[in-house]
Amino acid sequence: MPDEQTFPLARAELIALFMESMLFGAFTVLYAIAAWILLYREKLRGRSRTNRMLFGTSTVMWVLSVAHLAIDIVRAVQGFVVWGAREANGAESFYNIVSDPTEVAKDVVYITMTLVADSFVSYRLWVVWNRVWWVLIIPVLLLIATAIAGYGACVEVGLTKAGDAIFAGNLKPWIESFFALSLTTNLFATLLIAARIMWSNRRVRRYRPKGAPVAGSHWEVIETMIQSAAIYSAALISLLGTYLANSNAQYVCLDTIQPLIGIVFTLIIIRVGLGYTVNDSVSGGGNVSGHGAAGGGIPAVQLQSAVSGVDTNAYPLQPVAINVSVSRTYDRASFEGFGYDRKDAPMSSDVESGTAASL
Repeated sequence: MPDEQTFPLARAELIALFMESMLFGAFTVLYAIAAWILLYREKLRGRSRTNRMLFGTSTVMWVLSVAHLAIDIVRAVQGFVVWGAREANGAESFYNIVSDPTEVAKDVVYITMTLVADSFVSYRLWVVWNRVWWVLIIPVLLLIATAIAGYGACVEVGLTKAGDAIFAGNLKPWIESFFALSLTTNLFATLLIAARIMWSNRRVRRYRPKGAPVAGSHWEVIETMIQSAAIYSAALISLLGTYLANSNAQYVCLDTIQPLIGIVFTLIIIRVGLGYTVNDSVSGGGNVSGHGAAGGGIPAVQLQSAVSGVDTNAYPLQPVAINVSVSRTYDRASFEGFGYDRKDAPMSSDVESGTAASL
């Protein structure tokens, strides 16, 4: 059983609510910036399918975070105000009721949020690997297993008898499996994405001009992907560790992960979107990009990199020398036969030739 004296459940829930509120505020700001990048800056050149998908996914995450925070606020009022007025340890007694409908609803929202994030990670992996179906076999199986473990845990929570804590024996296998499967899905997909980007970069190196510095854009994308996966993985490991230790600190980890998922997702969009503006203004002409940036919009191919992790920003062109030879021959008899004056025909020579070179 958790040590209620060192870290009481009511205190853990109050700290968790504070941390979730702070992170939700950060997520809201990042969501607004991401929406501006995906919609406002694209209005002059049209909104691509990728933009709409990214905006829809981030919106679903934000709505789920709002629902999760609202449920936590309702539970805090119920525990500290309603139950707290009835008895001395009213809040503690309320939060110990694991099968309360608000607790079950809160868990369902968290499971759904996790599945949305894991599904998009799998989609990103599929895009990076040129949409080959076999690369999704393991991620889809992991995703299905995660959904079964997560929603199965919600059912078990709803059936828990009064007095049983979240660390009850019938709940542990479901909850531990859910955390472990979600962590495995993210690590597996991130490693395959990073490997594919590095492999693709090796193939395009042959098209770079000799002596040109190697562009670091692909490393920035890999860095973004690894950092995002590291943040989420560290939070999941902390949650799994505190739960295995039967510590009430797992409530703090659990509530902070909800907005953290959205923060990680929107940070990728913002870093790629705003990073394009810097690269575009610095590189100027002489680059090849998937779509023009006229009007200040982000090319769809650049926003595609936010989904797939492949940065197709720009590659310098090889300088090509072009030699042009021009030769003109004039027939004086033909000019005279058609009524041309001799002064209109070249007088110096019958043949003119020249060579011009340009880059």
